[in-house]
Amino acid sequence: MVLLLKLCAIPLYPLGAAIVLIITGLILYRLKKKWWIQCSITGVAVLYLASTPFFTRVFLKILEHRYTAQAFFPQDCSAIVVLGGGGMSLAPPMIYPEINSAGDRILHAARLYKMGLTPRIITTGGFPVGSRLKNCTEGEQNALLLREIGVDSSAILIDKKARTTAEHPRYVAAILDSLHVAKKIILVTSAAHMYRAMGVFKKAGFDVYPAATDFRGNGRIIEEFDDLFPQASSLDDMTAAIHEVYGIVGYRVMGKM
Repeated sequence: MVLLLKLCAIPLYPLGAAIVLIITGLILYRLKKKWWIQCSITGVAVLYLASTPFFTRVFLKILEHRYTAQAFFPQDCSAIVVLGGGGMSLAPPMIYPEINSAGDRILHAARLYKMGLTPRIITTGGFPVGSRLKNCTEGEQNALLLREIGVDSSAILIDKKARTTAEHPRYVAAILDSLHVAKKIILVTSAAHMYRAMGVFKKAGFDVYPAATDFRGNGRIIEEFDDLFPQASSLDDMTAAIHEVYGIVGYRVMGKM
């Protein structure tokens, strides 16, 4: 079922949409049908716009503009909650935990903890939907990385069950309830993901203070002339941003935020 959903989603993202449009244009050309030029040009335009830093930054700034990298928070929060996604599963030949492009989540959570804001960090995240790796959950990955950079093991609590953004509040609430503390948290996740994450935690009755990190739309829209030319990293960022937009729309429709 997961594989079927992923196949259906291919044309909803820039690279898939571009490929579908270009192939459709070629088919129309072979069949000597109208609109083949328009279809092909649209496919190329989608690929160009989605992979150009200039347009990617504009899109990301729309998602990230609500949040800043603030450093001041209430002193009575129950925990720092860092969402999964910043680490990489331990698999051969890896023998040490590593971070990915969202690894700023782990670094920022450790930074806030060392400020003495709360006595504990909760790392939350199970095996992502469709994942084939079963050796280490996202929550465990983040915990390993936090220990690597000096956070005391006794301060780290791990949720290994949440597989989606919507599931995090339920399992974090269970941990806080077991400790008999308030559902008042500092939430750490990527800036582009913060709006949806805040929404689901507030929906679940949490008092949430955002600690956004991993800003990808930072800086000026155009830093240098090369920003007008396609780059693979920008295509990846745009795909992640569009995925977030789909997530926000979907969660709104389903009443999860």
